[in-house]
Parts: sequence; C-alpha cells; structure tokens
Amino acid sequence: MRSVLAMTPFDLVISAMGLGRIALGLAPFVAARPAARLLGFPIAHDTPTARLMGRFFGVRDIGLGVLAFYAVRHPETAPFIFLFNAFMDLGDLLSTAIPLVKRQGIDRGAAMSALFAMTGGTAWLIAWLVAR
Repeated sequence: MRSVLAMTPFDLVISAMGLGRIALGLAPFVAARPAARLLGFPIAHDTPTARLMGRFFGVRDIGLGVLAFYAVRHPETAPFIFLFNAFMDLGDLLSTAIPLVKRQGIDRGAAMSALFAMTGGTAWLIAWLVAR
C-alpha cells in the first residue's frame, strides 16, 4: 500500500471507512455484549447462537473492510468494490426491516442497525460516484 503521505484525501477517507468496517466486524469477537447493548438489543437475546450469528456477520464485515484497502491500492477495482459494499448495506437495511415490520421486540436494536446500514450505504454510494 502507498505510504500515508502519498495517499490522496479520498484514499484516506476510504481507508477510514475500511477501518470502520473492520472494527464493526471485530466487535462480535472482542466485545459482543457491549456492542449488542450499544445497539439496543435486549440482554436476554445475548445467547451463544446469537453470538455465533454475529461472528458470521463480523467475518463478512472484516472482509468488506479489507476490500476497501484493496480498492485504494487498485483504483481500477474501486467502483465495483464501493458499489458491492453499498449493496451489502442495502441487504442489511432490508434485513432490519423484518423485525420492525413483524414487531419482534427488538425495535431499538433493529432501528440502530438500520441507521448504521443507511449511513454506511450512503457513504459507499458517494464513494462509488466519486470513483467511477
């Protein structure tokens, strides 16, 4: 990867977005309970099964964050990678709608997760528009 001094401001923003994605992915491994509580999920839902599913999701986010760094190093791939990240966030947003519509008792957690998905997805779409 280029040195930080040789990176453009856009590269630095994308790198920060990649780091954020990786941090989000690491949360289920290193701080599952605090992360779930921060998002507003009920403590009663903190089960081994929920943690396993969170870790699957975390691995995906770590991989997506790594792709952001790949895009900085290989700008010809950036538009695809940024759009791919945006579509992952769209999938997350649609997924959060299910417990909200079905009133499954996790409205706060689902709404906070939807906010993360909307914010991330919007940022990746803006990055895609700049990079294409």
